[in-house]
Amino acid sequence: MRNLIQKLVENRVLTAIILLFSTLIIVSCSVPEATEASLMTASPTLTVIPSPTIDWFPATPTPTFLPMNSPLPQPTLSVERPGVTELLIADDFTDPRQWLLTQNSAGNTAFGNENLTLAVSNQNAFLTSLSQHPIPTNFYLEITIENALCRSQDEFGIDFWHQSPNDYHRLLMNCSGQYRLELVQGGRSIVLHDWETGSRVMVGSPAVNNLGIWVLDGQFQLFINDTFQFEERISSNMSGDLGVFAKAINSSAMTIQFSDLKIFRVE
Repeated sequence: MRNLIQKLVENRVLTAIILLFSTLIIVSCSVPEATEASLMTASPTLTVIPSPTIDWFPATPTPTFLPMNSPLPQPTLSVERPGVTELLIADDFTDPRQWLLTQNSAGNTAFGNENLTLAVSNQNAFLTSLSQHPIPTNFYLEITIENALCRSQDEFGIDFWHQSPNDYHRLLMNCSGQYRLELVQGGRSIVLHDWETGSRVMVGSPAVNNLGIWVLDGQFQLFINDTFQFEERISSNMSGDLGVFAKAINSSAMTIQFSDLKIFRVE
């Protein structure tokens, strides 16, 4: 009987031990999972901040272009010289009947290639050539003058309203670029505008200048190379012929050429 009880006790003890061991095994297997689950925390969700977009080619304001100035038309002859109307005379210096040609100890006057050439051959010698072209009271005259050979004080120029060898108006120039206006009356010279250096005048030789003389009711204006030089009161109600001249002052040889003559009426 004792043995039976002992066996029953042993069996229960054994069963209890088995149950305890099984429980420990189950607990040991489940605890890490619970622990691992308990240790895992949710990772915070990262909010991605978008990086700024770089505008490599930013828009620029459209430039406003100023309109280009159209070239202004060049003023006509009548605008530059008020009252200039019809062309009265155009001389290309090919008709020897229109000019007095001479040859003497002072030199000679002759036609060249569409020009009238005054060649002075001695110091202080003087040459002149009178034309058949009448100059009215009011006129505008243009002529091209080339200093082919001259020195600083050598003189040349235009005689207008030539009535006699002792009565005329004279515009003198020299190779230094100076000018002077005179009235010759009864053989006596009266200075109307004394020597003055011109503006934009080609000096020396060779040199080419375009001369313009404008006269209206006794008002005289001089232009050289389309540049206004001076204004002066002179005689009114005058008329006469046109002449040219050259005088060697400080050289023994001097050559001046006149070409492209035009005379207009001024009203």
